[in-house]
Amino acid sequence: MSTPRHRSGPRRRERTGPRGQGPTTGLLWGLNAVEAALEAQRRTLRGLQLRSGADSDKLTHLRTLARGLGLPVQERAGAELEVLTHGGHHQGAVLECGPLPLLDEHAALALGAWQPPEPEASAPPPPLLVALDQVEDPRNLGAVVRSGAAFGAAGLVVPRDHSAPLSTVAATASAGALERFPVYEVANLARFLEQAKRHGFWVAGTGAEGGEPLAGYTHDRPLVLVLGNEGRGLRPLVARSCDLLLTIPLPGRGIGPAAPESLNVSAAAAVLLYHLMTYR
Repeated sequence: MSTPRHRSGPRRRERTGPRGQGPTTGLLWGLNAVEAALEAQRRTLRGLQLRSGADSDKLTHLRTLARGLGLPVQERAGAELEVLTHGGHHQGAVLECGPLPLLDEHAALALGAWQPPEPEASAPPPPLLVALDQVEDPRNLGAVVRSGAAFGAAGLVVPRDHSAPLSTVAATASAGALERFPVYEVANLARFLEQAKRHGFWVAGTGAEGGEPLAGYTHDRPLVLVLGNEGRGLRPLVARSCDLLLTIPLPGRGIGPAAPESLNVSAAAAVLLYHLMTYR
């Protein structure tokens, strides 16, 4: 493992392309997702539409948040919201907004400048980034973000192409965590991983078998954890860019016929993140 040689300052930019919303550009819906967006204020916020006649505490809270931000609030019939969201699970709340801002790779690489603390000194633990190699289901992306936020990961890295959109589906699956969790977009994931190693990161890929058992692994420097596509796993070039592969042992595979061969990518992320963020 090499010491950092290049340190770049963070740069932030907004993406306005199709990754932002999904089926209906400029809309976000669902109680948790809308509440988180209003509280985080990372998006451009334009207006809130609520189901008329609904009087729940959560909808009242959303109305108060929106008016506190100076946003127009409209009451709409439930059927109108159904049409607006193409039958989405809106729960009576639809937010008109811009896309979620993405950070570029320079901001992610800058995290490699972390230095181990002096003996007996109090300092933050080494940062961990989660990278997704062409994970295409927004529910999986959102669930990974939820786990990453819960266990204290530093952010998510996604390739620009062949990756799930940061849509309402992803925001809902994250239980609103996507609105606050840093997401870094890179043009080429394999190239980013090579750069990350030069900036002081150790890179750990994941595989269903053949890797180092997770239970015995700890890290004492910045780490990028790379999770592969739902069906194909890691692409060969991405796997070759990893310093090692980690495998989650599945004891149930040897016990009964119902045991799966591997975990879903979001379930695997939760197990990996719990271990890696606890034992370091």
